[in-house]
Amino acid sequence: MYYFFFNRHNYRSSLWGGLGISGCPLLFTILLAMLSLHAFAADNSQVRKIRFEGNKEFKSSELKDKISFSASTWVGQKVFGKKVTYYSEKSYEMNVAELIHFYRSEGFLDVQIGKPVIKTRGRKQKVEITFVITENQPVLIDSVDVIFMKHDEVIEGFYSDIAEKHKDVITARKGVRFRDELVWNDKENIQQNLINRGYPYAHATPRISVNTARKTAAIVWETQRGTLGYFGDVMVEGQKRTPERIIRKQVALKRGDVYSREKLNVSQQQIYQLGTFRIATVKAQIAREQTDTIPLRITLNEAPRTATRVGIGYGREDQIRGFIDFTILNFPGGARRLTIYAKHSALEPYRVEATLMQPAVFGPNSTLSLSPFVKRQKESSYGLLNYGVNVVLAQKFTKYMSGSLNPYYEQIDLDASSISDLRFELSPQPENYSKSGIAAGFVFNSATPQFEPTSGWTMSLNTKLNSLAFSGEYPFYKYIAEIKNYQHLTYAITVSSKFKIGSVTAVKGNDFIPVEERFYAGGSHSVRGWSRHQLTPASHPLLFGTPPAGGNSLVEISVEPRIKIYGPLSLVVFSDIGNVWLRSNYFRFNELRFSAGAGLRFSTPIGPIGIDFARPVFDKDTKWQFHLNIGNSF
Repeated sequence: MYYFFFNRHNYRSSLWGGLGISGCPLLFTILLAMLSLHAFAADNSQVRKIRFEGNKEFKSSELKDKISFSASTWVGQKVFGKKVTYYSEKSYEMNVAELIHFYRSEGFLDVQIGKPVIKTRGRKQKVEITFVITENQPVLIDSVDVIFMKHDEVIEGFYSDIAEKHKDVITARKGVRFRDELVWNDKENIQQNLINRGYPYAHATPRISVNTARKTAAIVWETQRGTLGYFGDVMVEGQKRTPERIIRKQVALKRGDVYSREKLNVSQQQIYQLGTFRIATVKAQIAREQTDTIPLRITLNEAPRTATRVGIGYGREDQIRGFIDFTILNFPGGARRLTIYAKHSALEPYRVEATLMQPAVFGPNSTLSLSPFVKRQKESSYGLLNYGVNVVLAQKFTKYMSGSLNPYYEQIDLDASSISDLRFELSPQPENYSKSGIAAGFVFNSATPQFEPTSGWTMSLNTKLNSLAFSGEYPFYKYIAEIKNYQHLTYAITVSSKFKIGSVTAVKGNDFIPVEERFYAGGSHSVRGWSRHQLTPASHPLLFGTPPAGGNSLVEISVEPRIKIYGPLSLVVFSDIGNVWLRSNYFRFNELRFSAGAGLRFSTPIGPIGIDFARPVFDKDTKWQFHLNIGNSF
C-alpha cells in the first residue's frame, strides 16, 4: 500500500510514485522536449505511417496525438504543411516514454510497450512503425471520502460516500478508472464550490493510496475552508468616457455580500455587455492573511470611440456580397452607441440601417435599440422596396436563454410582375401596403463552440402579430419554431440535426398574406436538393412550372454527420426533408419531399467555408444542386 499527496507545487502522482518514479511533470516535459529535438536532428528514415497494436482502451488517432512522431505523405507536407519526423532508436525511446506517461496518467500502471515493428518502404528509406502495446489491468477507484480540516485537525466529522451524493462536484468516483485529469478537475471543483459559498481561502488536497496488487485506489480529500469572506469596497479605474455610475450598475454584488467568485464573473460579463470596453477585469484583492473583508478592483480599458468594419464574400445564392459598418461609442453620451450599416448582395441590392442602442436600459442584461432602415430585396418571383423602423427590447434571462420584444412599422412597394403571372392566385396581391405590429422571440442556446458547434442545443420560437396589437389593414399572425441539436459522437464525428416548423394565418376576415411573409423552401440553408425558394407546394398541381409564390405552412428536417478528415478539412453527408403547403397550420408528413447529398468544409477563424452537392430522392425531380457558402447549413 502506498500513500501520496497531490500538491500543485510539489507533485508526486500516485501512479508514478507507485512505480518509484518521482519528480514533477514539468521536468519530465523538459526532458521529453530535449529528446525530441535530438530525435528530429537525426537524419535517418522518414516516418511514413504509424500503427498501434493491442490498444483497446484508446483509439489509434488519440494515441498519435500523444507522441512526437507524425506520419506524413507528400500531399500532407506540401498541401497541409505537415511536419516530417525521422525514426531513430533514441527518438523511438522518447515516444515510448510519452506513451507510458499518457497510459499511467489514465490509470494503466503496468502498461508495456514492446519492440517496434519496422517496415522499410522505397529507396528513400521511409518506414512504417508499429507500436506493440500491452495495456494490462487499470487502477480503479474503490473509495472517495472528504474530511474538513482546521490546523491539521479534523472538524465537522468524516463524510463517507460524499462523492456519490455530489456527483456534480466530484467526477473521480467509486468504480471509475483512476485518471490524473479527473483528480485535478475535482480539486478545482471542490475549491470552486467552497469559494462560491463564501470561502475565498478554501483549499483541497487529495490524499491517494494505491494498492498495486489489487489495482485499486482510495482518495481522501483533505479540505480546509478558511475564513468566511464578505465583499468590501469596489474601486473602478481606467474609464474615461463611460460614467462610473453606469459601470457600477453592472456590478452584480454590493458591499457586505458573502464572497462568491461566480458573482465576480457575472459582474465582469455584465460590464463587457456595455460594449464600450476593450478590456474589463474584476478582481478580488485577496491578502495572504485571511481577512473576512475582500475589496474589489475593476480595471477598464476603453475601446476606440469609432470603429469601422468591412467585409466581402461570395455565395452561390447571394453571389458577391459586401458590407460596411461604422460605430460610434458613447454617442451622444453615456454608454449608448450608434451603428450605421450598409450591405449589398444579389438578394439585397442595397440595405442601409442606422441603430441607436442603449444598453442596461431596465437592468444589467437589457438593451433597447431604435433602427430605421431601407432595403431592396430581389428574389426569383418578386422584388420589393422596404423601409420602416424597428424598436427592439432585448433581455438576457440566463446564461443560455434570451428574449426580445419588437414593435415595428414597415412600408412595402412591391414589384409583383412574376407573381401576377401565376396560373393560380394565392390571394389578391396589392403592390403598396404597410405593416405594423409586434414581434416577439425567445432563444435557448447551449451549443458550443460558437461557429462550429459540436455539442448542445439551440431552440427558438419567433412570433409576429401584424395589425392585431395596433390597428391596421391585413391582420395576420405568424410563428416559427426551430430546434437544433449537436452530438459529439467521437473525436472525429459530430451529428447535427434540425427540425423547423412554421405557419402564417390571416385573421379578421383578411385573406391576404404579404408575399415576403410567406414560407419558402429550398436553398443552401434549407432543403438543399432544390435551389433557393424552388421547393413549391407539391400538393397543388397548378403550381408546377410557375414562379415560387411560397406557402402558408412549412416543415424542414435535416440530419448531417460532420466528419473530420485532416486538419481543418471535414466531410459532411446529409439528408434534408421538407415541404411548404398553401393552407395555414396544414402539415402533411406523407407529402414531405426528400433530398440527400454530401459536401466539404474548411474551417477558418470566422467559420467554415463549405461546398455542398445535393439532389432530390424519391422524386421526379432529379437535378443536382451546388451550394457554396461561409458557415454551416445550420
